[in-house]
Amino acid sequence: MILKKLEYSEFQNSIGEWVLNEFTLENINLFVGKNATGKSRTIQTISNIGQVLLTGIPYYYPHTTYCSIELYDSSDVYHYTLEIKDYNILNECLQINQDVRIKRGKDGIGQIFACKENKMIDFQILNNQPAIAFRQDAIQYPYLEKIINWAEGLRVYAFGGTLGKELGLPLDFNEKDAINHRITNQAVGLYIKGIAEFGDEFESQVLTKMNMLGYILNRIWVQPYLPFFYKQDVQMICVMENDREDILAQTKMSQGIFRALSLVIQITYNILRKSPTTILIDDIGEGLDFDRSTKLISLLIEIAENNNIQLIMSTNDRYVMNKVPFKYWQVIDRKGGVCKVFNYNNSKSIFEDFTYTGLNNFDFLAYDYINSKWETV
Repeated sequence: MILKKLEYSEFQNSIGEWVLNEFTLENINLFVGKNATGKSRTIQTISNIGQVLLTGIPYYYPHTTYCSIELYDSSDVYHYTLEIKDYNILNECLQINQDVRIKRGKDGIGQIFACKENKMIDFQILNNQPAIAFRQDAIQYPYLEKIINWAEGLRVYAFGGTLGKELGLPLDFNEKDAINHRITNQAVGLYIKGIAEFGDEFESQVLTKMNMLGYILNRIWVQPYLPFFYKQDVQMICVMENDREDILAQTKMSQGIFRALSLVIQITYNILRKSPTTILIDDIGEGLDFDRSTKLISLLIEIAENNNIQLIMSTNDRYVMNKVPFKYWQVIDRKGGVCKVFNYNNSKSIFEDFTYTGLNNFDFLAYDYINSKWETV
């Protein structure tokens, strides 16, 4: 299941207004735009939607929020809307294809379709609880499984951050210990679990992907290590490069190589587990040189295309922009608190006209080509 449409607003008609007009997404998406147009905020919005669906806690949203998403797979289209004011839900609706399955208003009163009875039944829950997250019953509401699985499969990677470079694990951690797979700074723990669950195949796939990025490693493992800022040994990832015999522990790695390694470990683990996944990556390519940045994009696109994964990225990196075809672009432009997204679906002629200029993709932003088209979409 993939996210096909998104519309969102918060603090509408106030000084804090932020509106994301409805737009469509594809299997592979790259959000681009000038600084402070809303790229990272859009990535975080998608993540917050997943958190609300999973936890039933609307506090990931500001006190005045409207959200509308459309998810689809090969057989069904899910349209879900949620409206919140003062942390209480005013309206909530889930429609699958043409059939309403959840409809509720204020005071927590609503109706939900019960499959066993084959009819809509009444319910009342707390004002601040989304019904979709509190009605997980495989007998009565099996149709909710797909949308919950989509939310569970969201993975958000802040590529401009550390991705867990400074984090080790206690020496007594082992493959049986629980890890929250949605937390994306736990590369050490996931590597331990990956080796335990998939053996040499896991290490081989991680090494192959790193080599494809230009990081030539011949071994990856986890061992006790004492960084200078720790008081005792912890478990950390170590690698050995092909052209030297020195052990390179994660705290000694450059930020670029560890970001790539952490991302590869986590994505490989989820692929081998056959987890339904939507990959969200903010600031992809940050800190990487031209060669590795473009290789990483090619690898991610190949992974997404071959594993039924939706890939949603954002970037300010000109190398990334020049590598990713226009058909994957989502160009965000903001006027005040209102954001519009231009893509190949809603602005095909704009993108095609630009290709005749002979300029590279980055110049599409550098010359502010989209700004003059604001009123046409």
